Amino acid sequence: MKLKPLRDQVVVVLGASSGIGRQIALDLGEHGAKVVVAARSEEGLASLVDEIDTRGGRGTYVVCDVVDPMDVERVAEAAILTFGRIDTWVNVAAVTVYARFEDTTPEEFRRVMEVNYLGQVHGALSALPRLRANGGGAFISVSSVESSVALPLTSAYAASKHAFEGALQALRRELIAEGAPISITSVKPATINTPLFNNARTKLGVKPKGPPPIYHPGVVADCVLYAAQHPVRDLYAGGAARMMTVAQTIAPGFVDRMLARFGIESQRTTEPPVDQGRGNLEAPRVEEGRAEGDYEQQARRFSLYTWMETHPAARLLAAGGLLASSAMLWSRR
Repeated sequence: MKLKPLRDQVVVVLGASSGIGRQIALDLGEHGAKVVVAARSEEGLASLVDEIDTRGGRGTYVVCDVVDPMDVERVAEAAILTFGRIDTWVNVAAVTVYARFEDTTPEEFRRVMEVNYLGQVHGALSALPRLRANGGGAFISVSSVESSVALPLTSAYAASKHAFEGALQALRRELIAEGAPISITSVKPATINTPLFNNARTKLGVKPKGPPPIYHPGVVADCVLYAAQHPVRDLYAGGAARMMTVAQTIAPGFVDRMLARFGIESQRTTEPPVDQGRGNLEAPRVEEGRAEGDYEQQARRFSLYTWMETHPAARLLAAGGLLASSAMLWSRR
């Protein structure tokens, strides 16, 4: 399976008006891709396309609620009409609720599942026929470390991420069996400095935050740009995400106790909730049309682990150096 360089690609980014999706779209435009961006906030999308064009890229936008499959179909049709094809499809749209499991209503569980799970499903159902028609391409799901390691206070969000991870695995295996030249990638970020924490619905009485360490949205964008050009199964945005999944696999009981002890307080601030904690479950918050959130001073712009993931030659070289050093030490002994 061979994917095109970004300068020759048309890329759809679903959920692009702010946060991770916005950063991905900006970086794609800077690397020469033609970008079709979609989200609920027309104001955020219009400013994003202006920014893409100002930086020398080419972009267009479609207002879309991922809960509506016809809206998502219109995004795909607009991409074909404007640029003639789709080479890569990136699903990012997500919402969340910060609350204890028993304080989360059935309606909130349902809405989070509709956006985070069914929104991804709708994206895949629209993307796959267009990728086949184009002779192949990449489908990239921006998931979360919570697709395997659920944090306290975010049960609805974790459930939605677990759900689509299962669907994505089944889809990947079906495409392999079919021999379809479509790459399926799950990108799993750690805590990222985006407006998600301002946009979240919260019942904590304070503004929520993610557990440290916190990474810049560009760390996730680097994963997506790599996956758009190289078939890869999973990528972890931030070494902390990989460490958490390894710990969950080998010592789940230990992770239970650690997150029970530290996971709740690490997600609380001392600030009042934004907009009384209503969040963007039902409608977008147009005030947050930006990629970065409020933790710029704490956010790491570089992850060595992620850099090694997206630079396999350097990873092999490092592994070879480690083996050579080990052999020298052993011979001296």
